[in-house]
Amino acid sequence: MKNYLRNYFGLRRNRSLPEGFRAGIGWLALALLLAPSMPSIMSAQSPDQARPRALRFEAASVEAARKWQDQSREKLFALMMGGQKPAALPLAPEVVKTETAPGGSVIEELTLQSLPDRRLRAWLALPADRSRKLPAVLALHGHGGTGSMVVKGESLYWYGPRLVEMGYAVISPNIGSHNLQHTNWTLMGERTWDALRCLDYLATRPEIDARRLAVCGLSLGGETTMYVAALDERVKAVCSSGWLTTIGNMKQGHCPCWNFPGLEQNLDFADIFCCIAPRPLVCEIGELERAPGGFPVPIARQAFSEIQPAYRVWKAESGLALDIHAGGHVFVGRQFWPALKNTLDQVK
Repeated sequence: MKNYLRNYFGLRRNRSLPEGFRAGIGWLALALLLAPSMPSIMSAQSPDQARPRALRFEAASVEAARKWQDQSREKLFALMMGGQKPAALPLAPEVVKTETAPGGSVIEELTLQSLPDRRLRAWLALPADRSRKLPAVLALHGHGGTGSMVVKGESLYWYGPRLVEMGYAVISPNIGSHNLQHTNWTLMGERTWDALRCLDYLATRPEIDARRLAVCGLSLGGETTMYVAALDERVKAVCSSGWLTTIGNMKQGHCPCWNFPGLEQNLDFADIFCCIAPRPLVCEIGELERAPGGFPVPIARQAFSEIQPAYRVWKAESGLALDIHAGGHVFVGRQFWPALKNTLDQVK
């Protein structure tokens, strides 16, 4: 290669040749220099965008998008939860403890039947003013958190009590790491199904308006929020914080609990978010996030650009937001609060 380049540049300096010919030789030499690195440069820019996936969102009409969403939901249930959507058993709720929180709100610790051999633990906070049916938010914690921490506002989870102050009922299950319990299931499948069962429970409570449900969460909670909202259309407004990313990024220093067989062959996370369209969706990412091990803004922007086409199909771009804030791996809520109120207030 060096000899070829030496000859090309020698021709470039030969003044007896026409200038146009010599200029072309110069550009050809430059191309030869860059050629070996071009594939790696291109893949470094957008490896996930280039990766083939069977259910990549490409619909150009509402009808095609709805059909794609149905197919994608069916595939997610199959991949995550033992081959198909599980049967919704009677919840058999048991209230373990009730306490009054500051301001007069009430917190119930309870268990619910998730699967025949699995009961989940969750906390439900009800505002002091329960004179009318309440809208409700499924609020989810990250790694190392608990449902109790969310409803009590401990650690990073200040948003639980804030939602209660705003007049929302808040339910939060434990979705932390645990030993996988079921054959052919995934850890994210068990977490997501537990969260979906909490929506089922909200629909049974006389204090709750089951037509006005939303979901939000940080980190692992943001990831689980994505799956819950993608799989359950009862959710009317969504905020996924500290999660908007790609499979390629998650392979660089993250814990492996996000991954399961068949995921990346069929979908990337942007595609799963596309299952939420046209419902309002806010994705929050902090400028202080870093890779590896974090959720950096450039990668979030890449993923966001692949969600936008789904919202364009429905002409619902105004309901999709990427909120880039000045912080790190935290929940902010500044664009979600108005979206939540406006959306749930409009439900008749």
